[in-house]
Amino acid sequence: MFEGFFGLAENPFNLTPDPRFLFFSDVHREALSHLQYGIEQRKGFVLITGEVGTGKTTLCRSLLATLSQKTRTALILNPSLSDVELLQTINQDFGISCSSSSRKELLDQLYDFLIDVFVQGENAVLIIDECQNLTPEVLEQIRLLSNLETEKEKLLQIIMIGQPELVKMLQSPNLRQINDRIVLRYHLWPLTRSETADYLRHRLEVSGAFRSDIFTHRALWKIYRYSGGLPRRVNAIAERSLLIAYLKGRKKITGSIVAEAQDELKGNYGSEPARKRLLVPASLIAAAVAVMAVVWPSLFSEFSDYIAPPIVATDREVPKADDGEAIIPVSPDQYVIPDYVGALEILATVADGLAGPETLNLHPEPACLKYITRPSIASVEKGYVVLVYATDDFVRVLGKERAFVEIPMKEFRSLYKWNIILTYALGSDDEYYTRGDSGPGVERIQSILAHMGYPIDPDGFYDIDTAAAVERMQEDFGLNRDGIAGEETLMLFDIIEKGMK
Repeated sequence: MFEGFFGLAENPFNLTPDPRFLFFSDVHREALSHLQYGIEQRKGFVLITGEVGTGKTTLCRSLLATLSQKTRTALILNPSLSDVELLQTINQDFGISCSSSSRKELLDQLYDFLIDVFVQGENAVLIIDECQNLTPEVLEQIRLLSNLETEKEKLLQIIMIGQPELVKMLQSPNLRQINDRIVLRYHLWPLTRSETADYLRHRLEVSGAFRSDIFTHRALWKIYRYSGGLPRRVNAIAERSLLIAYLKGRKKITGSIVAEAQDELKGNYGSEPARKRLLVPASLIAAAVAVMAVVWPSLFSEFSDYIAPPIVATDREVPKADDGEAIIPVSPDQYVIPDYVGALEILATVADGLAGPETLNLHPEPACLKYITRPSIASVEKGYVVLVYATDDFVRVLGKERAFVEIPMKEFRSLYKWNIILTYALGSDDEYYTRGDSGPGVERIQSILAHMGYPIDPDGFYDIDTAAAVERMQEDFGLNRDGIAGEETLMLFDIIEKGMK
C-alpha cells in the first residue's frame, strides 16, 4: 500500500525471514563465522541462542545460501516431533528413505547415507530451529546422532538454534551428555542504537529506496527504544510507522509517528499517539486546584482520596537548616497536611514555585529519596508532607507551623505512598546514551552511578556493565527499565548530580 508513496519496490519490513535483507551486525557476522567454521572443521555440535526476534532463523537461511554444493543439508523448522518423526523428517530432507517406523532402520539408512557422503568428500549438516521446544527424549535422540562418526571425523554436523531457555534446559543433569558435546556456542545479542539505524537504512536500500533519510533522528531513537534492538520488533514498528505516515500523507517518519505506531501495536488505539508532558507551569495548576477547592468543595473532597498528586518537586535547591535551629520530632498531626492546596501553600514558603514544563513520574525506593534534594510534596497516609530532603536515617519536612520537623526514616516508610512527580526544565530532547556510545557524557553518567553505589568504573564507554547499572538505577527509582539513558533518566541524573555538589 505505502511502497509506491515512498518510492519502494517492495515492503522493506516484511516479517517473513528473507536472506536478502539480512543485516550483518558485528554480532551476526561473528555468529555466521562460528557456524561456517563448525561445519568446515566438522566440529559436530554447534549451539546458537538468542532472544525472540534477534534474527536466528534469518541467519540460518543465510548460512544455507553460503554453503557449497558439496554440503548436504537438512533443515528442521518444526521441532514438535517425536524421536521417530524427527528421524523420518531428517531422512526426508536428505532425500533418503523415510517410510519406516523403526528407529533402528531409520538410523541405519541415515548412517549409510552419511558414509557415502563422506567417501565422496562431501559434508552433511543438520540444522534444527526452535530447539527450546524439543522434549528430553528428542534431545537424547539428537545426541545419539552425534555418534555417527568415523575414527577421526564427525559424519554429521549438528547446529542447534534456540532461545536462551535452551541453555538452562541443557544444563539439567539428564541432558549433561549432550551439553558436554557442544563444541561451539554463540549468543545473538540485540542490535545497538547505531546498528538499529544502520539496519533500517539497509532494509530501505535493499527494497529500492532512493533516499535513506525517511526516518528522522528522533524516529530512529524511538524505534530503538521501543524495540530494544530486536530486529523483529524493529520491523513491526517501522512497517506500522510507514503505514501511518502514508495515511497522513507524510513523507518523513517523525518521533510522534513512531510513538503512534507503538501504541497501535500494543493495542492502545484509544490513547494519545505519544506521551504528553505538562506544558502549564505547576503554579497555575496549583491556583486552579485552589479555585476548585473554593467553588466545588464537596467535589474536591469527594475525589481527593482518589486523585492524589504524589510528589511535586521544584527546581530550586533549599539549604539545610542551620545547626542552631531546633528540630524536634513531633507526631504526624504536626506535619501531615490533610489537603494538597495547603501543602502547596507551605511549599511556597521555601520555594519560589514549581519550575520547568517537564514532568517525571517516579516511584523511588525510600532509600533513594536522599538523592532528591529539592523541596517536594509527598503523598503519605492521611494527606501530604512538604519534603525538604532525606538521609538514610531521617526525613526533614516543613510542618504546619512552618518549622522544620525531623521524622525517623522508619516512621516515614510506614507513611510513604511510594510515588513522586518531579517538574524540571529539560535540556536537549534528542540527547540520550546507550550501549556502544562513548565520551564525556557517558563518563558523567558513570560517575553519578558510582557515587550512588552502583558497581561501575567510569571509563567513558557505555558497555554492558554500564547498561546494567543504569537499568538497576531505573528500577530503584521506578522508571522504565531499558538500560538506556534517555530523556527521563538523564533528567534524574541531572537532579542527582546537583545534590552531589
